[in-house]
Amino acid sequence: MKVLNRKICASVLCATLLLLSHSARALAWGGVLGWIYEAGVSITSSISSEGGLVFAGDINGKLHAVYVASGQAAWAYDGANSIIGAPAVSGGSVVIVQADGTITALRTTDGATLWKHLPANDSGSETTSDGAAIGDGKVFYVRGDGKLLALSLENGKELWAYKSEGDLRSAPLFAEGLVWLGEQNGKFSVIDPNSGKRLWGGGAGGAINTPSVSDGEVYYSSWDGSVQRVQIKGVIPKWRANIGEPVTTAPSVYGDTIIVGSANGKVVAFKKADGSVKWSFDTKGGAVSGAPILADGLVFVGGGNGTLSILDATSGALKSTFQTGGEIRARGAFAGGILFLGSADGNVYAIR
Repeated sequence: MKVLNRKICASVLCATLLLLSHSARALAWGGVLGWIYEAGVSITSSISSEGGLVFAGDINGKLHAVYVASGQAAWAYDGANSIIGAPAVSGGSVVIVQADGTITALRTTDGATLWKHLPANDSGSETTSDGAAIGDGKVFYVRGDGKLLALSLENGKELWAYKSEGDLRSAPLFAEGLVWLGEQNGKFSVIDPNSGKRLWGGGAGGAINTPSVSDGEVYYSSWDGSVQRVQIKGVIPKWRANIGEPVTTAPSVYGDTIIVGSANGKVVAFKKADGSVKWSFDTKGGAVSGAPILADGLVFVGGGNGTLSILDATSGALKSTFQTGGEIRARGAFAGGILFLGSADGNVYAIR
């Protein structure tokens, strides 16, 4: 395992990574490479950052905990299967989901195993394809057999299961004391975290991604191209828009703007008030897999060609790009003025 920084980075790849445009350097976020952490194999999870650490999971099932300040390894946990979704951090615990359905809670300070929840059978029906959410002292995650499960955050004991009519592939969200769920059968559901009962919901014409909740409203997007806004109190639909191609990410909410990514590499911004399109940008990098990150007046979005595009959040204009050596398959994280980014090239990047 090796850590590189600007002073010792001599390879052609690293030299390329340091070539950021002058326009990006003029912004509050400087676009300067701070460090590169080499995991050695493809980063498959989204990135999480908490308590001075960055968490990234790889294709072999290893969770890497890296110091934010230095890019040095703090500790690593060796799992047996690819880590997917975002590591969920809460109360000194980080919970990871592996593709075979194994859920593991680790202590953030040293990586010690607190508990492990194993799939009950080996038929493959309990596999997972996205991460977990934490809230109300519980861990919520979905399985390929159509079940949303709640586990105790304290000991990993199963508390209840909600059964969908079809597959479940998008991570749930815990917000405002409720569990928010997008289902593959085109159903959007709000679940009681105590009982696992469906309280209310909506629908779309295709599989629904992980919802987003902001200021008393929920936003959800679908593979039928639609994006919807619903007021939570009173369950009042506000608007429904359609971009004409599959939406592949959860909606990102930033001020008066809602942003999604598409299967054809588009990034589309809507006006929060009425759902009209503000701007659209073509990454030309294949499907957008990770939800766009909005920070410091910028939009950060990764592509299948390994390019990170940095856009102006107001106009959608391209400000600069950052090239990695492999696909950017999941969402990065922005914390303390630093963008953390994982790539299929086996690296985690810190860009200031």
